[in-house]
Amino acid sequence: MSNIEVKDIVALRGILDGRRIRLRPFGTADITPAYLRWLHDPEVVRFSNQRFHTHTAETCQAYLHTFNGSPNYFLAICDRETNTMLGTMTVYRSIPHGTADMGIMVGERRVWGQGIGVDAFGTVMATLLDSCGIRKVTAGTLALNRGMIRIMEKVGMQQEAARRAQEMIEGVPVDVVYYARFRNV
Repeated sequence: MSNIEVKDIVALRGILDGRRIRLRPFGTADITPAYLRWLHDPEVVRFSNQRFHTHTAETCQAYLHTFNGSPNYFLAICDRETNTMLGTMTVYRSIPHGTADMGIMVGERRVWGQGIGVDAFGTVMATLLDSCGIRKVTAGTLALNRGMIRIMEKVGMQQEAARRAQEMIEGVPVDVVYYARFRNV
């Protein structure tokens, strides 16, 4: 089973369940006014380069289509009880290297600080490392993004690199920090 992709795990099980969340493939029906609102919310995208883009249903549909036929995956993070979408995750895999880079956006601000990001990130990371033949999972964020850094640290990732003064936030140069976790660590 180690050569099965995240897509296949999701298809085989239908879903990936965490403690409080359910992950499922993000689909066209998920491109809703609420989703577009997240992408235009300055607080939600403050530390993301998404803040530089104008998002429409059409641009979101085009982005979704980039995952078709690729080893990468786009997931909806949903509340397990209500099935309400709370955010999204991406997984970009490099099959030859056995690596995967993950990203997350918890768009529903009302659930920030409640462990939703840790639950989702940890669930996907465990699936990648335990069932999908991935040997190393990586993620990165701006050094100012304390919430994302806490998520990465809580799921057992360790900082492995930093790019000093790499990006600009509100006119100030900020470091980008990179974290990783290996299988069997």
